[in-house]
This record gives sequence, C-alpha cells and structure tokens, in this order.
Amino acid sequence: MKRVALLLWMLLILPKVTQAENGVTPTVEGLLKSGRCVRCDLQGANLQRASLKAAMLQGSNLDGADLRSSDLSEARLFKARMRKADASEANLQHAQVRAADLSGILLHGANLRRANLEQTNLEGANLTGADLRQATLEGAFLKNAKLTGADLRDAVLFGANLEGVDWQNVQLSGAYWYTGSRCRSGSVGRCDLGP
Repeated sequence: MKRVALLLWMLLILPKVTQAENGVTPTVEGLLKSGRCVRCDLQGANLQRASLKAAMLQGSNLDGADLRSSDLSEARLFKARMRKADASEANLQHAQVRAADLSGILLHGANLRRANLEQTNLEGANLTGADLRQATLEGAFLKNAKLTGADLRDAVLFGANLEGVDWQNVQLSGAYWYTGSRCRSGSVGRCDLGP
C-alpha cells in the first residue's frame, strides 16, 4: 500500500514541483512539439506566431494567452476558453471552435473564414476587420461585439444574439441573418432583407 501511495505521489505531485522549480511549462512545449494539448491549462501562455495548424486543444484554458499572428487553421477548440486572449491577425481558417468561451477576445484582422463558431460566446469580442466569410456563427452570443469593417459575406448568423453589435462597414452580402432570412447582395452595415 505504501508503494502505491509513493508511486502516486511521484506521478502526480513531483512533476508539478519540478515544473515550478524549473520555471518551465511542459504543456506549452508539448503543444508546440506534438500539436496536442487537450484540457490543458495554458492561461496567459505566449504562443505568438506559433504554428498550431490542426492542433487539438479541446477543453483547454487559453484565457489571456498571446496568440497574435499564430496559425490555428483547422485547430480543434471545442469548449475551449480564450477569454481576453489576444488572437489579432491569427489564422483560424476552418477552425472548429464550437461551444467555446471567447468573451472579450481580440480577433482584430483575424482570418476566421469557414470557421465553426456555433454556440460560441463572443460577448464583447473585438472582431474589427476580421474575415468571417462563410463562417458558422449559428446560436453564437455576440452581445456588444465590435465587428467594424469585418467581412461576413455568406456567414451563418441564424439564432445568434446580436444585441449591441457594432455593424459599421460590415460586409453582409449573402449572410444568413439571425431570423433565417438571407441578406441581399450589397448589404453593408445592415442586413437588407429586401421586400
């Protein structure tokens, strides 16, 4: 019984002590090497310009992380937390970000083309100038999000909460509006549903 307890201590406690003493975060290093870090605590991590294409980050905590100019294309971020992270100019093309918490995130100029943001919390997010063409935002919570100059052509906004959204210069041609209707060609700054 004592050997089992000692073994458990060595497997569970010792790595945390070593990590704290060395000042190293093995999860960040492991993620950069393997592209996989499921349910990891990466809060505040510096991943600026990181190559994380098709990375598996389901359920991970990336709150406050620096993801500027990183490549997260095709990444799997189901139920991840990225609250107040900075992902400006990041590439999230084709990323799977369903049911994630991205409240307060900076996605200024980010590429989210064809990303799946279904049921994602984007409250207060800054998506200024972001490319959201053909993105799925079905059921997303976009309350008070800043979308100035963003491109949402052919995006799906069905069932999304759009309360307080800044629509200035937003391209909405062909977008599926929260009501299920499609915005007419040439819709800029507002969804023209036509007659």
